[in-house]
Amino acid sequence: MSETSNVLIVEDDPVIASLMADVAGELGYGISQAETLDQAKRQSVTQLPDLVILDRMLGDGSEGLDYIEWLNALEGKRPGILIASRLSSVSDHVLGLETGADDYINKPFEREELRARLRAVARRAASNRAPASVLIFDTLEIRKSSAQALVNNTPLPLRPQSFALLKAIAERQGEWVSRKALWHEVWTDYKNLSPQDTVINTAISRLRGVLSAVEGAPEIVSENLGYRLVSQNDRLLDSETV
Repeated sequence: MSETSNVLIVEDDPVIASLMADVAGELGYGISQAETLDQAKRQSVTQLPDLVILDRMLGDGSEGLDYIEWLNALEGKRPGILIASRLSSVSDHVLGLETGADDYINKPFEREELRARLRAVARRAASNRAPASVLIFDTLEIRKSSAQALVNNTPLPLRPQSFALLKAIAERQGEWVSRKALWHEVWTDYKNLSPQDTVINTAISRLRGVLSAVEGAPEIVSENLGYRLVSQNDRLLDSETV
């Protein structure tokens, strides 16, 4: 999402709202706040937020899920929604997600968990708003129809194989993808063979070199689980918590 993305915090507890605002501010988002359902609706009419952190039990007695149902009736783009609530049973989670929330976090929560879940919701929201032929991950934009990848609108000089590899990793939206899955998706002519570690390592190294040459590009990190993309902002924040 862009640096100007806006988070609407719908929370009547000033202490919790302040914590939420701090976390959203650390991630570079603009912040607006509402304590009631009516306030949330009015602010959304004036400016539809990109993300919403939503309490379910508001001080005026309203139910946060009513805000989601109100949003569902609107036409056009829809914000990513993270519910934060003391209603923590499995049925509460199911009801929230089925109503239209993208994720659900129980109160009380740790600052780091809120930050991680908000980042994940932001990534999914950005990807969902993009055309089907366009894949978005943080500053990375992948145009599938033209086989072109850009970072902050700067085209990346990628060979066809490197583009296919980057697309396969980016499609997981920050989740892990195994070497075997990459082998089957990228090296399709050899998918009946066992994954060749040297081939994959060389391709990953080449792709990392291209990404590292562009300011603000996400990084490819690796573990035993495979590979995944991490935004520069995520890497910076994670390093600060070590």
